[in-house]
Amino acid sequence: MEYDLDTTVQQIRLAYAEHLIRCTDLPPAEMEDFLSLDGDLDQARRWLALGYAKRRYDPDPVRGLLVYLFSNYYPPLVDDPTKGVLLRRAIARKSVKLSELTLEKIIGTKLEWTEVFQLVGKEFNPTRVKERIVEIYEELKGADYERSSQR
Repeated sequence: MEYDLDTTVQQIRLAYAEHLIRCTDLPPAEMEDFLSLDGDLDQARRWLALGYAKRRYDPDPVRGLLVYLFSNYYPPLVDDPTKGVLLRRAIARKSVKLSELTLEKIIGTKLEWTEVFQLVGKEFNPTRVKERIVEIYEELKGADYERSSQR
């Protein structure tokens, strides 16, 4: 069996996203080395920014944003419209919780914001959540630059 670092790191990042959604995530500082195993510090900072935002602010909007992004923009392995119908029904019946969702259940379901708000249990401003994550990303980028220039 051949070791494929790129695939392993992608799986680590996806697992981290799922843990963020389910609230089973480790502190971002503990994940930094794993998320940057492939040397792609920029990609690692993006994931870390999500983790730090979840801890710094209300975690539920960050979790909701991840659900929305994965349901709408991450390519499913197989197109299965039934999966989205079933998830929408479960959301409408309130028989599913954010902490129960997996990426497998989310990807390709094309959830609307109203459905995400139902899952989260409140409305939030997605643009503001994204802005906060970008701010943290910029902080991390600046901290990395400062560390490298001090060497």
